Amino acid sequence: MPARKAIEMGEGTILVSLPKDWVRKYGVRKGDTLSVEELPGGKILIKPFEGGGEEPKQITIEYPGDDLSQVTNDVTGAYLLGYDVIKVVGSRVISREDRASIKSTIGRLVGLEIMDEDSKRITMQFLLEPTAIVPEKIVLRMSGLLDGMLKDMAEGLAKGDMKLLGLVGERDDEVDRLYFLLVRATRAAIVRPEVAERYGLSPVDLLDYRVLASFLESIGDAVTDLSHKFHHRASPGRLAREYSVCVSKLTAMNNLATQGFISRRAGKQMSNNRKVGALAQEIAEKLSAIAKLPTNDGAETAETLAALDRVSKLLVDVADLAVITQQVSE
Repeated sequence: MPARKAIEMGEGTILVSLPKDWVRKYGVRKGDTLSVEELPGGKILIKPFEGGGEEPKQITIEYPGDDLSQVTNDVTGAYLLGYDVIKVVGSRVISREDRASIKSTIGRLVGLEIMDEDSKRITMQFLLEPTAIVPEKIVLRMSGLLDGMLKDMAEGLAKGDMKLLGLVGERDDEVDRLYFLLVRATRAAIVRPEVAERYGLSPVDLLDYRVLASFLESIGDAVTDLSHKFHHRASPGRLAREYSVCVSKLTAMNNLATQGFISRRAGKQMSNNRKVGALAQEIAEKLSAIAKLPTNDGAETAETLAALDRVSKLLVDVADLAVITQQVSE
């Protein structure tokens, strides 16, 4: 649209005319009320006033279906697709076991709460406003959880604390919850441009956040798998200390990679990316050295080394994503 000139009317009142084509397109007439909202970066969003707002998107999922996993998968899918009200309706009474499984699934989905329930029906509603969900904050929270998991793993290995190692994987459930929320948030922003405007994110930014969410969720799974290996096999000694050094380097990589992504517009991502790459090389050399140590469980050691290498490569992917994003924007 062409630029519009501001006109002063009285003291302190500035008027801007609306484009004629836009007025006709949306049927705006003299006396109509328009919604005006301030956005980041000095922008203003103007749109036809919608009164009570949009009707919530609803979906009904049949119970029992072919099996219960189909029902729980459909609930998760509806959540990710942005449905506000999700109803599970049964042709027969929902069994106690199935009801518990459905509620367990709901517990993994941030903001989704049970609003109504009877013997054949469970009605859930998403209670968070899309504008209250900020992708950057979700990413920082996910990275913070991974940071804590890695630090506890390094400490558990260094001290031979099997109990601490056993607790590491318990936080992966929260990483998964935030992953689902971030996927829902980015999709809502893509479908509703005004939400993206409030986030201050472009379509490319939203795609990057979606890819980053997948990386962080995979890192959580890989770290959990690694903690299980250490919990069942690690014992105090040189090998555990060597593993601890590797995990400490992974912790540093996680912080640098996430900071590089968040601050990519500030031009810091290249420096962080180089640091992440250097740490990854140090880990690769350490893993190579560990592989040459004499052990009584060669196969198990090889699996552990492969798991450490997987976490390292995923963190490199996060760091690379920030650099690729910057290059595309330029």
